Amino acid sequence: MISLRIKTISFVKNNEYFNPVTEGYTLLGAFLQPELVYSPTEKISISAGAHLLKYSGIGKFSQVRPVLSASLKLSDKTTLTIGSLNGSDKHRLFDPHFDSERIYSANLEEGFQLVRNSEHIFTDTWINWENFIFKGDSVREVFTFGESFKYTSPKIGDIMEFEIPVQVQFKHFGGQISNYPEPVETMFNFAVGMRVNFDLAGKKYGQAGIEYLQFLNNELNGESQSGITHGYASWTRFHYTYKSLYIGMAYWRAHNYFAPNGNYIYGCVSDYQTGVVVPDRKIITNFVYLTILPESYLELFLGVETYYDADLKRLDNAIALHLNFDKLIRLAVLRH
Repeated sequence: MISLRIKTISFVKNNEYFNPVTEGYTLLGAFLQPELVYSPTEKISISAGAHLLKYSGIGKFSQVRPVLSASLKLSDKTTLTIGSLNGSDKHRLFDPHFDSERIYSANLEEGFQLVRNSEHIFTDTWINWENFIFKGDSVREVFTFGESFKYTSPKIGDIMEFEIPVQVQFKHFGGQISNYPEPVETMFNFAVGMRVNFDLAGKKYGQAGIEYLQFLNNELNGESQSGITHGYASWTRFHYTYKSLYIGMAYWRAHNYFAPNGNYIYGCVSDYQTGVVVPDRKIITNFVYLTILPESYLELFLGVETYYDADLKRLDNAIALHLNFDKLIRLAVLRH
Protein backbone atom coordinates (compact mmCIF):
# COMPACT_ATOMS: atom_id res chain seq x y z
CA MET A 1 0.00 0.00 0.00
CA ILE A 2 1.20 3.52 -0.83
CA SER A 3 -0.08 6.48 1.19
CA LEU A 4 0.52 10.20 1.44
CA ARG A 5 0.94 11.66 4.89
CA ILE A 6 0.54 15.41 5.23
CA LYS A 7 1.63 16.97 8.49
CA THR A 8 1.49 20.72 9.00
CA ILE A 9 1.22 23.20 11.86
CA SER A 10 0.53 26.91 11.41
CA PHE A 11 1.34 28.73 14.63
CA VAL A 12 1.63 31.95 16.59
CA LYS A 13 3.47 31.84 19.93
CA ASN A 14 4.02 35.11 21.78
CA ASN A 15 6.20 35.00 24.91
CA GLU A 16 5.96 38.21 26.94
CA TYR A 17 8.93 37.53 29.22
CA PHE A 18 10.83 40.28 31.05
CA ASN A 19 13.16 38.58 33.53
CA PRO A 20 16.90 37.85 33.91
CA VAL A 21 16.51 34.19 32.88
CA THR A 22 14.85 34.41 29.46
CA GLU A 23 13.79 37.16 27.07
CA GLY A 24 10.45 37.45 25.36
CA TYR A 25 10.01 36.79 21.65
CA THR A 26 7.36 35.86 19.10
CA LEU A 27 7.27 32.81 16.83
CA LEU A 28 4.98 33.18 13.83
CA GLY A 29 5.08 30.73 10.97
CA ALA A 30 4.30 27.23 9.76
CA PHE A 31 5.88 23.99 8.72
CA LEU A 32 4.83 21.48 6.10
CA GLN A 33 5.94 17.85 6.15
CA PRO A 34 4.65 15.76 3.22
CA GLU A 35 5.69 12.09 3.16
CA LEU A 36 5.14 9.15 0.83
CA VAL A 37 4.57 6.04 2.95
CA TYR A 38 5.05 2.55 1.50
CA SER A 39 3.68 -0.37 3.55
CA PRO A 40 4.53 -3.74 1.98
CA THR A 41 2.92 -5.47 4.99
CA GLU A 42 0.83 -4.40 7.97
CA LYS A 43 3.94 -4.48 10.17
CA ILE A 44 6.39 -2.52 7.99
CA SER A 45 6.28 1.03 6.66
CA ILE A 46 8.91 3.14 4.91
CA SER A 47 8.56 6.93 4.64
CA ALA A 48 10.30 9.53 2.49
CA GLY A 49 9.55 13.24 2.35
CA ALA A 50 10.69 16.67 3.50
CA HIS A 51 10.32 18.97 6.50
CA LEU A 52 9.93 22.65 5.53
CA LEU A 53 9.84 25.26 8.33
CA LYS A 54 9.27 28.94 7.55
CA TYR A 55 8.88 31.86 9.93
CA SER A 56 6.76 34.81 8.80
CA GLY A 57 8.74 37.85 7.70
CA ILE A 58 11.62 35.76 6.31
CA GLY A 59 11.86 35.20 2.57
CA LYS A 60 13.31 31.70 2.87
CA PHE A 61 12.85 28.47 4.80
CA SER A 62 14.59 28.27 8.17
CA GLN A 63 14.70 24.46 7.92
CA VAL A 64 14.72 22.25 4.84
CA ARG A 65 15.40 18.68 5.93
CA PRO A 66 14.79 15.27 4.38
CA VAL A 67 12.41 12.86 6.11
CA LEU A 68 13.48 9.22 5.87
CA SER A 69 12.33 6.50 8.23
CA ALA A 70 11.50 2.82 8.56
CA SER A 71 9.03 1.48 11.13
CA LEU A 72 8.37 -2.05 12.32
CA LYS A 73 5.36 -3.05 14.43
CA LEU A 74 6.74 -5.55 16.94
CA SER A 75 3.22 -6.08 18.31
CA ASP A 76 -0.17 -4.37 18.28
CA LYS A 77 1.08 -1.98 20.99
CA THR A 78 4.83 -1.65 20.23
CA THR A 79 6.57 0.07 17.31
CA LEU A 80 10.25 0.50 16.48
CA THR A 81 11.22 3.45 14.24
CA ILE A 82 14.67 4.24 12.82
CA GLY A 83 15.36 7.50 11.01
CA SER A 84 12.95 10.44 11.26
CA LEU A 85 10.92 10.19 14.47
CA ASN A 86 7.56 11.19 15.90
CA GLY A 87 9.18 13.31 18.57
CA SER A 88 8.43 16.67 20.15
CA ASP A 89 5.07 16.54 21.98
CA LYS A 90 4.70 12.81 21.21
CA HIS A 91 7.23 12.07 23.99
CA ARG A 92 4.68 13.41 26.54
CA LEU A 93 7.40 15.11 28.58
CA PHE A 94 6.87 17.86 31.17
CA ASP A 95 7.51 21.42 30.00
CA PRO A 96 10.36 22.20 32.47
CA HIS A 97 12.04 19.01 31.25
CA PHE A 98 11.32 19.33 27.51
CA ASP A 99 10.03 22.63 26.12
CA SER A 100 6.53 22.25 24.66
CA GLU A 101 7.40 24.98 22.15
CA ARG A 102 9.57 22.43 20.33
CA ILE A 103 6.37 21.29 18.60
CA TYR A 104 6.88 24.37 16.39
CA SER A 105 10.63 24.95 16.23
CA ALA A 106 12.11 21.44 16.60
CA ASN A 107 9.32 19.08 15.58
CA LEU A 108 11.50 16.79 13.46
CA GLU A 109 13.86 14.44 15.34
CA GLU A 110 16.20 11.80 13.96
CA GLY A 111 17.60 8.62 15.48
CA PHE A 112 15.69 5.62 16.81
CA GLN A 113 12.55 5.23 18.89
CA LEU A 114 10.77 2.36 20.61
CA VAL A 115 7.20 3.14 21.68
CA ARG A 116 4.71 0.99 23.58
CA ASN A 117 1.24 2.40 24.12
CA SER A 118 -1.34 0.25 25.89
CA GLU A 119 -4.30 0.91 28.15
CA HIS A 120 -2.20 1.24 31.30
CA ILE A 121 1.41 1.59 30.10
CA PHE A 122 3.02 4.22 27.91
CA THR A 123 6.76 4.08 27.29
CA ASP A 124 8.85 5.96 24.75
CA THR A 125 12.59 5.24 24.53
CA TRP A 126 14.53 7.26 21.95
CA ILE A 127 17.77 8.83 20.81
CA ASN A 128 17.61 12.13 18.92
CA TRP A 129 20.93 12.70 17.11
CA GLU A 130 21.03 16.48 16.83
CA ASN A 131 24.52 17.12 15.45
CA PHE A 132 26.58 14.57 13.53
CA ILE A 133 30.35 15.05 13.20
CA PHE A 134 33.06 13.85 10.85
CA LYS A 135 36.70 13.30 11.75
CA GLY A 136 38.49 16.63 12.19
CA ASP A 137 35.33 18.72 12.65
CA SER A 138 35.65 21.68 15.02
CA VAL A 139 32.24 21.25 16.68
CA ARG A 140 30.90 18.76 19.18
CA GLU A 141 28.46 15.99 18.41
CA VAL A 142 25.15 16.49 20.19
CA PHE A 143 22.50 13.91 21.00
CA THR A 144 19.71 13.33 23.50
CA PHE A 145 18.76 9.97 24.98
CA GLY A 146 15.37 9.89 26.65
CA GLU A 147 12.89 7.64 28.37
CA SER A 148 9.30 8.69 29.01
CA PHE A 149 7.23 6.23 31.05
CA LYS A 150 3.74 6.50 32.52
CA TYR A 151 1.62 3.96 34.33
CA THR A 152 -2.14 4.64 34.52
CA SER A 153 -4.08 2.54 37.01
CA PRO A 154 -7.46 0.92 36.38
CA LYS A 155 -10.41 2.94 37.66
CA ILE A 156 -10.84 2.72 41.42
CA GLY A 157 -14.49 2.77 42.42
CA ASP A 158 -15.40 4.08 38.94
CA ILE A 159 -14.38 7.60 39.95
CA MET A 160 -10.62 7.71 40.56
CA GLU A 161 -7.39 6.69 38.86
CA PHE A 162 -3.75 7.48 39.48
CA GLU A 163 -0.79 7.99 37.16
CA ILE A 164 2.91 7.45 37.88
CA PRO A 165 5.26 9.16 35.39
CA VAL A 166 9.02 8.59 35.23
CA GLN A 167 11.08 10.66 32.79
CA VAL A 168 14.83 10.48 32.09
CA GLN A 169 17.02 12.49 29.73
CA PHE A 170 20.74 12.51 28.98
CA LYS A 171 22.04 15.27 26.70
CA HIS A 172 25.62 14.81 25.52
CA PHE A 173 28.00 17.31 23.94
CA GLY A 174 31.28 15.69 22.87
CA GLY A 175 32.72 13.33 20.28
CA GLN A 176 36.08 11.56 20.07
CA ILE A 177 36.89 12.33 16.42
CA SER A 178 36.19 16.07 16.54
CA ASN A 179 38.57 18.88 17.50
CA TYR A 180 36.58 21.35 19.60
CA PRO A 181 37.63 23.81 22.33
CA GLU A 182 34.70 23.25 24.70
CA PRO A 183 34.70 20.59 27.43
CA VAL A 184 32.75 17.35 27.09
CA GLU A 185 29.39 17.71 28.83
CA THR A 186 26.73 15.14 29.66
CA MET A 187 23.68 16.53 31.39
CA PHE A 188 21.23 14.30 33.25
CA ASN A 189 17.62 15.23 33.97
CA PHE A 190 15.15 13.11 35.91
CA ALA A 191 11.49 13.58 36.87
CA VAL A 192 9.14 11.38 38.87
CA GLY A 193 5.85 11.89 40.66
CA MET A 194 2.23 10.92 40.99
CA ARG A 195 -1.09 12.26 39.75
CA VAL A 196 -4.58 11.41 41.00
CA ASN A 197 -7.60 12.07 38.75
CA PHE A 198 -11.22 12.25 39.90
CA ASP A 199 -14.21 11.90 37.57
CA LEU A 200 -16.90 14.43 38.55
CA ALA A 201 -20.33 12.78 38.31
CA GLY A 202 -19.05 10.23 35.82
CA LYS A 203 -17.25 13.01 33.89
CA LYS A 204 -20.56 14.86 33.47
CA TYR A 205 -18.82 17.85 35.03
CA GLY A 206 -15.37 16.97 33.78
CA GLN A 207 -12.33 15.57 35.52
CA ALA A 208 -10.18 17.11 38.27
CA GLY A 209 -6.71 16.08 39.37
CA ILE A 210 -3.81 16.86 41.66
CA GLU A 211 -0.18 16.05 40.91
CA TYR A 212 3.20 16.27 42.62
CA LEU A 213 6.46 15.99 40.67
CA GLN A 214 10.12 16.05 41.68
CA PHE A 215 12.89 17.04 39.26
CA LEU A 216 16.64 16.46 39.51
CA ASN A 217 19.52 17.62 37.29
CA ASN A 218 23.21 16.76 37.29
CA GLU A 219 26.24 17.46 35.08
CA LEU A 220 27.97 14.07 34.94
CA ASN A 221 31.39 15.27 33.75
CA GLY A 222 31.81 17.73 36.61
CA GLU A 223 32.45 20.68 34.28
CA SER A 224 29.48 22.74 33.18
CA GLN A 225 29.40 25.81 30.93
CA SER A 226 26.04 26.71 32.46
CA GLY A 227 27.63 27.29 35.86
CA ILE A 228 25.43 24.63 37.48
CA THR A 229 26.51 21.06 38.18
CA HIS A 230 23.45 19.82 40.08
CA GLY A 231 20.08 21.04 41.26
CA TYR A 232 16.48 20.11 41.95
CA ALA A 233 12.90 21.33 41.70
CA SER A 234 9.37 20.42 42.72
CA TRP A 235 6.10 21.05 40.89
CA THR A 236 2.65 20.83 42.49
CA ARG A 237 -0.15 21.05 39.94
CA PHE A 238 -3.96 21.15 39.98
CA HIS A 239 -5.86 20.12 36.86
CA TYR A 240 -9.42 20.51 35.62
CA THR A 241 -10.64 19.26 32.22
CA TYR A 242 -14.13 19.72 30.81
CA LYS A 243 -14.68 18.59 27.22
CA SER A 244 -12.30 20.73 25.14
CA LEU A 245 -11.30 23.05 28.03
CA TYR A 246 -8.29 22.55 30.31
CA ILE A 247 -7.55 24.76 33.34
CA GLY A 248 -4.41 24.27 35.42
CA MET A 249 -2.70 25.94 38.36
CA ALA A 250 0.77 25.09 39.66
CA TYR A 251 3.54 26.05 42.06
CA TRP A 252 7.12 25.59 40.87
CA ARG A 253 10.05 25.76 43.29
CA ALA A 254 13.61 25.23 42.04
CA HIS A 255 17.20 25.44 43.26
CA ASN A 256 19.97 25.50 40.63
CA TYR A 257 17.67 23.77 38.17
CA PHE A 258 18.79 23.48 34.55
CA ALA A 259 17.44 21.34 31.71
CA PRO A 260 19.09 22.01 28.32
CA ASN A 261 15.97 20.86 26.44
CA GLY A 262 13.51 22.41 28.88
CA ASN A 263 11.50 25.62 28.94
CA TYR A 264 13.91 28.26 30.20
CA ILE A 265 11.16 30.14 32.04
CA TYR A 266 11.48 27.46 34.78
CA GLY A 267 15.29 27.32 34.83
CA CYS A 268 17.93 29.03 36.92
CA VAL A 269 20.41 29.72 34.07
CA SER A 270 19.97 32.72 31.79
CA ASP A 271 19.71 31.94 28.10
CA TYR A 272 20.79 35.44 27.02
CA GLN A 273 23.12 36.79 29.75
CA THR A 274 26.45 34.98 29.99
CA GLY A 275 27.27 33.73 33.47
CA VAL A 276 23.97 34.83 35.03
CA VAL A 277 22.45 32.27 37.41
CA VAL A 278 19.36 32.85 39.54
CA PRO A 279 19.83 30.02 42.06
CA ASP A 280 16.31 29.97 43.54
CA ARG A 281 13.02 30.27 41.66
CA LYS A 282 9.47 30.30 43.02
CA ILE A 283 6.86 30.55 40.26
CA ILE A 284 3.06 30.41 40.43
CA THR A 285 1.65 29.37 37.07
CA ASN A 286 -1.81 29.34 35.53
CA PHE A 287 -2.85 27.64 32.28
CA VAL A 288 -5.99 27.79 30.15
CA TYR A 289 -6.10 25.62 27.00
CA LEU A 290 -8.98 25.38 24.57
CA THR A 291 -8.94 22.72 21.85
CA ILE A 292 -11.48 23.33 19.09
CA LEU A 293 -12.17 20.86 16.25
CA PRO A 294 -10.58 18.00 18.17
CA GLU A 295 -10.68 15.56 15.27
CA SER A 296 -8.22 12.70 14.97
CA TYR A 297 -6.34 14.60 12.24
CA LEU A 298 -7.24 18.26 12.93
CA GLU A 299 -6.76 20.50 15.98
CA LEU A 300 -7.30 24.22 16.53
CA PHE A 301 -5.59 25.12 19.79
CA LEU A 302 -5.57 28.29 21.90
CA GLY A 303 -3.46 28.46 25.05
CA VAL A 304 -2.81 31.18 27.63
CA GLU A 305 -0.14 30.79 30.32
CA THR A 306 0.91 33.13 33.15
CA TYR A 307 4.05 32.93 35.30
CA TYR A 308 4.30 34.95 38.52
CA ASP A 309 7.82 34.98 39.97
CA ALA A 310 7.39 35.35 43.73
CA ASP A 311 11.00 36.46 44.28
CA LEU A 312 11.27 38.92 41.37
CA LYS A 313 7.69 40.12 42.00
CA ARG A 314 6.80 40.12 38.34
CA LEU A 315 4.24 38.50 36.03
CA ASP A 316 5.16 37.05 32.62
CA ASN A 317 2.77 35.45 30.14
CA ALA A 318 2.62 33.47 26.92
CA ILE A 319 -0.13 33.01 24.32
CA ALA A 320 -0.21 30.28 21.67
CA LEU A 321 -2.54 29.67 18.74
CA HIS A 322 -2.04 26.87 16.23
CA LEU A 323 -3.82 24.79 13.62
CA ASN A 324 -2.45 21.25 13.50
CA PHE A 325 -3.27 18.93 10.58
CA ASP A 326 -1.90 15.37 10.37
CA LYS A 327 -3.58 12.88 8.04
CA LEU A 328 -2.63 9.68 6.21
CA ILE A 329 -4.29 9.45 2.79
CA ARG A 330 -4.33 6.11 0.97
CA LEU A 331 -3.25 6.44 -2.64
CA ALA A 332 -2.96 2.90 -4.01
CA VAL A 333 -2.97 -0.75 -3.04
CA LEU A 334 -0.28 -2.79 -4.74
CA ARG A 335 -1.20 -6.35 -5.62
CA HIS A 336 1.47 -9.01 -5.89
